[in-house]
Amino acid sequence: MKEYLKQLEIIEDSLVDSVDGEKLMGYTSDIAKWVRISGTQEEVDSLLYCEKVMQEIGYNTKLTYHDAFISVPVESHVEMLSPKQMSFKSLTHCFTKSTAENGMEGFAVEADCPNIRGLIVMIDGLPNADQVRDMQQMGAAAVIYVQDNHLHNSPVSSLWGGPTEKTEKLLPQIPVVSVVRQDGAAIREQMKKGTVKIWIQTVVDTGWRKVPLLEAEMKAEDTDDFLLFGSHIDSWDYGAMDNGAANATMIECARLLASEQRSWKRGLRLAFWAGHSQGKFFSSAWYADNHFEELEKHCVGYVYVDSTGGKDAVIIDEAPVMPQTKKLAASVIEKQTGVTFIGKRIGHFADQSFYGVGLTSIFGTFSEQDIEKTRDILSFRTGTPKHAGGLGWWWHTRHDTMDIIDKDILVRDTKVYVGVVWRLLCFPILPYDFREAVKEMKETVRSLSSSLGDRFDLMLLEERINQLASRLDNLYNRIENNEVSIEDAENINTMLLKLSHKIVRITFHGENHFDFDLSGAMYPIPSLSDGVRLADCDKASYRYFVLRTQLMRGYNRVMSYVSEAVDLLKDYI
Repeated sequence: MKEYLKQLEIIEDSLVDSVDGEKLMGYTSDIAKWVRISGTQEEVDSLLYCEKVMQEIGYNTKLTYHDAFISVPVESHVEMLSPKQMSFKSLTHCFTKSTAENGMEGFAVEADCPNIRGLIVMIDGLPNADQVRDMQQMGAAAVIYVQDNHLHNSPVSSLWGGPTEKTEKLLPQIPVVSVVRQDGAAIREQMKKGTVKIWIQTVVDTGWRKVPLLEAEMKAEDTDDFLLFGSHIDSWDYGAMDNGAANATMIECARLLASEQRSWKRGLRLAFWAGHSQGKFFSSAWYADNHFEELEKHCVGYVYVDSTGGKDAVIIDEAPVMPQTKKLAASVIEKQTGVTFIGKRIGHFADQSFYGVGLTSIFGTFSEQDIEKTRDILSFRTGTPKHAGGLGWWWHTRHDTMDIIDKDILVRDTKVYVGVVWRLLCFPILPYDFREAVKEMKETVRSLSSSLGDRFDLMLLEERINQLASRLDNLYNRIENNEVSIEDAENINTMLLKLSHKIVRITFHGENHFDFDLSGAMYPIPSLSDGVRLADCDKASYRYFVLRTQLMRGYNRVMSYVSEAVDLLKDYI
């Protein structure tokens, strides 16, 4: 086994060294010729280009169309009517409500105003679905977000994929617009002097339409198992970084890896998703819904790539990962760049639609700006960063064009992906370390138990997790001591995939696993998140008993999955 892994390492080094910067820039430039709004012909044209390239490399391709719930901002106007007349450049947002044809008028107030009913609320930052929902429930007539020096497109919805009867009520029912910092300051200056009347007019085109989906696949010998590798094709404006460069990264990885197909232990399936922003990850959610059984039986994991190659994207030590993929990411990143990887917990964003399926995942967005230089910039950031400062001032603006792509950084990012995907395709035993996931589970339950005190007993769950940890230690000791033959690897991989289904559903999914959680912040064990609120709840209150009931059901769900995971490892005691 050790000698075989050394041979794989030699091939990996050769592949990484072969990443072609000119090809990467060419793919990116070609894709960024189109404004790829979901459901448009330009989106289709970009995929026809990708399909042609993938066919030339040797992949089998399939371009299909499916119905998707898409929302596209069309028009936005914001004017101050009194005490003085001023017009402002503005932007409205996906999934928000259009105004009447003649617009609407209202008085502007800050979000901390005691009574906002019938008023237009001013808030700093990027549009946020939870904030808008709160403002709407308090009676706000509309919301104006004050952004930085640029207007960033951003969907205002917590839905994942399409609406259902359970979730459609969460779509905003009020208009939402954004203005730049300077214009927000002008409005607020007048608010200090007295009442300010604002006129808003918006048009948002929301509804069901056909969108394309491109798959490209190359199989490995004697297996139907495959690794899923995805990126979204849709964009705001030309989207050179987001997501043309990432599409290029995926294509270049596919090109290089195909040359060593004979070494693959599992196939590679690439997916170019539509409806990422304009549909809240619709295509990947649709794919999970419509390929659930195949993914559960045969998909060994999910690699996602988004926004590679951005100018000044020097921070790569905080890329989002699952705990069980942190060592894999660290090993490749440190080898290719010399950077010590910190990582951060992957969130519920960026087409991570496969938590319910139970797929182990690695990466979302990848390289970011230095936060010391971008604190004032409202670009997309993930988690609570130490250094990572988002995707750049051009993120989700018309300025995301080829001039912000750095070839050297794009090559660096792509080399990391080549290394990661190579190992996931070729290692005899999948390079996941579920001990890290169980360690996080232990810490989460221990902390929650301490907070809950006598409100809820988690002792049995702690014992069960300790049992799981012990059995995992036995398994990985065997693997690390080279006590596993290549012939044994297949059985271990089968078990690891089943284990992944249990652990991912515990640590990244709170709903029925055939459904989707809402997008946004995620507790490390979502089914136990009610415990956080219960810990601060008055024991004599009505809410206390409601939360206890909810927590009990979440607890039972987690206990069941942990017990099933323990049983999977019975042969490795």
